[in-house]
This record gives sequence, structure tokens and C-alpha cells, in this order.
Amino acid sequence: MNNYNLNKGLFNNIEISDEMKEELFENCKNGKRTADVRFKHAGALTALLIAALVGGTGVGATAYYQSVMKRMESMPQEEVKEYVQDINNDFSVTISGSWSRQLTNDESLRLAELERKYYGENLFPEQEVQHVKTLSEWDGKSVCYVEEDNLLHLPDAEMSNDQLLMFIDYSAKKDYVIEKEAEKIEPEEEVASPYVDVEDISEDELIERGREYLVKFLGKDLGNEWHARVEAFKPSESDPSVGLTHDSYTIYWEQEGATPNSTDYVVGFGMHKLDFRFVAVRGREHWATLKSYTKEEALKKGESDEAKVFKQLHEMFGLPEEPDVVKKVEAYQDYSEGDDCRQIRYIFKYGDNPVDILWDLADEKLASVEICGNMDLGYELGDFDE
Repeated sequence: MNNYNLNKGLFNNIEISDEMKEELFENCKNGKRTADVRFKHAGALTALLIAALVGGTGVGATAYYQSVMKRMESMPQEEVKEYVQDINNDFSVTISGSWSRQLTNDESLRLAELERKYYGENLFPEQEVQHVKTLSEWDGKSVCYVEEDNLLHLPDAEMSNDQLLMFIDYSAKKDYVIEKEAEKIEPEEEVASPYVDVEDISEDELIERGREYLVKFLGKDLGNEWHARVEAFKPSESDPSVGLTHDSYTIYWEQEGATPNSTDYVVGFGMHKLDFRFVAVRGREHWATLKSYTKEEALKKGESDEAKVFKQLHEMFGLPEEPDVVKKVEAYQDYSEGDDCRQIRYIFKYGDNPVDILWDLADEKLASVEICGNMDLGYELGDFDE
């Protein structure tokens, strides 16, 4: 692995556990585009790690439309400096850790819809998010960044659509500046991009085969309003020490005007053997539709649901009826903190092969399955048992 200089000052103050740090670095090093296939928008820390570990290519999760890109590029330099300061003072690790409160389910659903209009229909807010130095300067009713505690403060009352648009605009600009700052991190040596053209199979074939897996494993037969795209990620091209096993194809299904918080579906295959790797439904919009549990309730239900998870893995993926080892059962909180839990993450081992699971608690359905080892599931591309 090529060594990169991380001591650029960006995000140096972020404090995370050694376990989380190790997992983030290992996942990035092993060729996952974001820190984890489950993450749709992995946040500032992961953006930096990806920039450092895979050479700064494909850092951003946001696909900017031309009009939005013009808006980003036309920011005054003073405004850009404010965002750089916000980023450098951001101690958060979770996506929402830099906000004063969590979004409600209704706000999350309206957010995804307004984002589609922001990116696709040029629906921009009339006002900017305010920046103030001290908490006493905030009126308590507006969307406002406070330097004193380095948080984006949201009103206690449910945000209006206008306030949500300001929130979207702030987040888009912050993401844009994160990407631009990450691009300034120079590798010690030139490396090739890990993103390549599709090889030895057509994109249409990958999409059709991926669709079969999506239907079989998540029960989703998506209509024409969902657009598919293919990403060929070949880290062995830029760093042979990574190994061929991490080269992969990912097929994304996104609705028209897909945005960072909208629901999408992904299926992944190994690039060289076209072996199944992962399937997932992701996004804050999906999260907002799930029932909330306390952490204690979630862990208790997660333990009692294990037999149901084993059964679905056996019936859908052809795995043994029970794993050899249960490595981890934890309440998963990609879009929340505190006592708001909606999914359980399991890591099982079948022989030497880890299988990483996300389980929607209320629906009792698999939301994400990632085969981390070289396990032969007995499936050829597009070939399923009846």
C-alpha cells in the first residue's frame, strides 16, 4: 500500500476509538469505495480516509448537477473559508454528529424529496445558513452554525421546507468543500485511478444479472423509474499489493434525481470471477420508514431474531443452517444516535468466511448482506434454484 501524508490539518481533531479507526482504515485499504457498502454517505472522516488511501479518486458521494455545481463554484472565497473552518473543527464521526439534534422521520422524508428538487429543479433557498460565534447569538428558531460548540443548530420545532432547503444547501456546500480539500492531499507518488471501464462483460449484462439478485435477496423488482449504473472499481490497478479479490463491480439503482439521502439499492460482484459479494438497500429515506427501538430493546430483539436471520441466509443464500461463530451483534445507527435504533448489525463466520449483515428489526428483513471472504455460494451469475 502506498503511504500518504495525513497530517494536512484536515479533520486532525476527530477522535474515534481504535477499533473504529482500524475498521475504517482496513475497509478503505481493502478497496471499498466508501468505508462500508452499507454507508450511502459516509461523512467527512471517511472522505478523508478514502482520499488518503485510494489516491483521492471518487471521494464524493454527491453527483452534482450542472446548476448545483455552478452554485458551488461561485461561492465567495470568504464563504469557502468558513466551511473549511467548520470542517476543521468538526469532531463528529457519525453523519449527524455535527448537528444539534436528529432529524425527525417526517423531516428525513421531506428532506429526500426536497433534495431531488434542489439538485434536479434548481430549487435553492432564498437565504443562507447563518454563522455566529456564540450560542447566545442564535435566536433558537433558525438554522444556524455556532462556532462556540461547532454545531449546526436546528430549531427544536419541526423545520419548515424553507429551513430544510437551507439545511440541504449548507450540507451540499460542506460536502463540496470536503472534496476540494481532500483533493489537496498529495500522494507521495503518482498512482493510477482504481476506477476503470467494465471488462469482459457488458454493463447491460451486469445490470440484468444484478437485478436477479436484487429480486431474489431483497424482493425488489424495480420499475423503469429506477435507473441503473455500473461502477468498476479495481484497486489492484493502482496498488497490486491490495490483491485481485478486492476488484469489484457495483450496480446502483437510483430514482430520477437521486440525492445523498434518497433510497438506493446496490448489488456487487467480484470483477474476475463474477462471484456475488453484496446486496443492500441504503439511505436516510429508507431509514426514516423503519420503526424505532431503544438500544436495549433493539439488542434484545436482535438476539431473539438470530434464528430468523439464520433461516433467511440459509434459504436465500444457501449458507449452512447456522454459522460456526457469531462475532458481533450490535445496534446499528448510521442515521441516529442515543436511543434511536432500527437495525441490528451481525457478523457471522461460516468456516473462515465472515458474513456482514444488516437486519431491519420491525420488518424482520435483510437490509444488507456482504460476503467478506471467498465463500462459494454455489451460484453462477443469473443462475438460481427454482
